[in-house]
Amino acid sequence: MQSPYRYDVLALDTADDDPIWAAYVNIFRTVFLDGRATPEGVGTFRKHRREDGAVLGMVTTEGPGLDGRQPVAGFNVTPTTINQGRGLRPALIVNTIGVLPSHRRRGLLKEMMRRQLDAAREQGMAVAVLTASEATIYGRFGFAPATRGQQLRIDTRRFAYRDGVEVADGAIEFVEPSFLADHWERITTAHQERHRGAVGHTHAHFLVDTGAWDSDEAGPSKNLRAVVHFDADGVPDGFAVFRFKGWDEAPQATVFKVCAPDAPVERALWRALAEMDLIETLTYDLSSPSDHLPLSLADERALKVTGISDWVWLRIFDLPAAVDGRAFDGDGEIVLRVVDRMGYVDGTWRLTASGGLGSAEATDAEPEVTLGVDTLALLWHNDHTAAQAAEAGVLDGSDEAVRRLGRMLRWDESAENLATF
Repeated sequence: MQSPYRYDVLALDTADDDPIWAAYVNIFRTVFLDGRATPEGVGTFRKHRREDGAVLGMVTTEGPGLDGRQPVAGFNVTPTTINQGRGLRPALIVNTIGVLPSHRRRGLLKEMMRRQLDAAREQGMAVAVLTASEATIYGRFGFAPATRGQQLRIDTRRFAYRDGVEVADGAIEFVEPSFLADHWERITTAHQERHRGAVGHTHAHFLVDTGAWDSDEAGPSKNLRAVVHFDADGVPDGFAVFRFKGWDEAPQATVFKVCAPDAPVERALWRALAEMDLIETLTYDLSSPSDHLPLSLADERALKVTGISDWVWLRIFDLPAAVDGRAFDGDGEIVLRVVDRMGYVDGTWRLTASGGLGSAEATDAEPEVTLGVDTLALLWHNDHTAAQAAEAGVLDGSDEAVRRLGRMLRWDESAENLATF
């Protein structure tokens, strides 16, 4: 990265009235073709970035059209946790990335990515996650889709559970979203602890789920509603948030999140949503391909999958630590050659799994399988199998070695995630 470009960090304790805040936020607003940030929007961004302990990396420069040295690229990240089967382990969320069109193809994104991943590894993190707005950017940095979401459309007039399907007892109540404020962290953490692949929520999620912020309204939400399930002791143990979508075609509601640590509570919440007066259709974008809901219904055609998206992309930059934090449902041993153009995990590794635990050690042994670090990310949460990767031509090895790797990386429990960024 050449002069006059310079990598800087926008300190979280920068004075609220410093114009740098608006300049930084508007990088992303410009890149994603949104209107300029309002003062309320800038204030909300500042609040949740401080709450999360984010790092606001940026590239600044000076020149014609700029009022002194100004940010022209931004890369903000947040420390978080991820569940890969062995408890919640540290991870890095890449929240938002943007480079102004007039400063692209000058290595700015690469510089910011390298600095943030280096710092995360020094802090003991092994993986980073992001949600990609474009499918072709992040593969060259070693990221690949690891957790997917599916979009559902539910006909409430045909909604009913099969006989014998467990639905949690307890009370259901429709409440103001602000009611969730005192219970939100406990419930979302319980969900994350239950599901492999789940990433920790950020304070921005809290603000949205509790109705404190709506980007479309540039302030508190006037339309978000919530339904809460209470256990036998009257303690909230699950919630859903939704909004009435309108009367076009058929009366429908958009469900933004259904969060509970177990399936019976989720089913109780779905039944409450489906039984709302007037509503004929529910739409939901945060289902997982392994969602229990379709098989729970007496009429599976009451629910349609309308799309599948690559919600969370994964990047491994410390393989031994990543393996240590991952559950292994299959035993075995294999020697892998991992190709990593950024160098973090480039090399040959002996991967061993036994009794649910795994280890990875550098080795001089002849590799049995060769793959890129992005392909390894594809396999890491069981999103694809080793056999599929081999058939696609992104993994090399004998048929026996590919099958062995597939058995080692297989998860009996499918990955699920409710946090997108």
